[in-house]
Amino acid sequence: MKVASLIPAFLITTSVVLATTSMPASAVTFGFSNIAGGDTVGDAYNSNFSFDVIQSSSDTVLFQFSNTGSVEHALKQFAFSIDNSVSGLLSNMMVNVGNVGTVNFNGNPQNLSQSNNILGWDGTTFGGGKSGKNSNSLQPGETLGVSFTANYNNVIAALNARTLQVGIHVGSLPGGASDSYVNSSPISQSVPEPGTIVGVMAFGIAGLLTRKNSKNEKLENIKA
Repeated sequence: MKVASLIPAFLITTSVVLATTSMPASAVTFGFSNIAGGDTVGDAYNSNFSFDVIQSSSDTVLFQFSNTGSVEHALKQFAFSIDNSVSGLLSNMMVNVGNVGTVNFNGNPQNLSQSNNILGWDGTTFGGGKSGKNSNSLQPGETLGVSFTANYNNVIAALNARTLQVGIHVGSLPGGASDSYVNSSPISQSVPEPGTIVGVMAFGIAGLLTRKNSKNEKLENIKA
């Protein structure tokens, strides 16, 4: 068998493996809950908002906020509360990372409305709000990206322990009202299984060897 005939199959195998391993290392989706003892005007709309926590690199974590509502309710502020026990959890915040839509936020932290009713809320450590006009807020179908220098596993652990909490303020509710929400438990988690990657590699290599053996058999039949 000529070496050249192995190249196309090898390239296909390699590209499949690279496509598999280039997936984000980890991603977890969190929803939002209504704030007990707070306003109730927006209680029916908390499920329209969520955020993904994505491991962008070994030392970068991306929070990707989404608005899946069908009406013009708009996310106008986000806030991160970090407990003193994990005070160094996040640093170097960047806003508008990979936004989708006309979203444009600043990185100016402000007090989150109704946060005095959130158990364990330790003030707004990081945060931001829409820049200028209302169309720059997070509208339905859009996403807002906020990244930090951080350890992904530590961030997820802090969210689950509620030593890190994420709050949002939403406006343009019925009657021009607004309401705030705080993060709830994870909705879903996506982590590529090591066995999947190994399986893809094994499948590709097996196919390569099968093709080689098949060609060898044909050569033997011709010689015979």
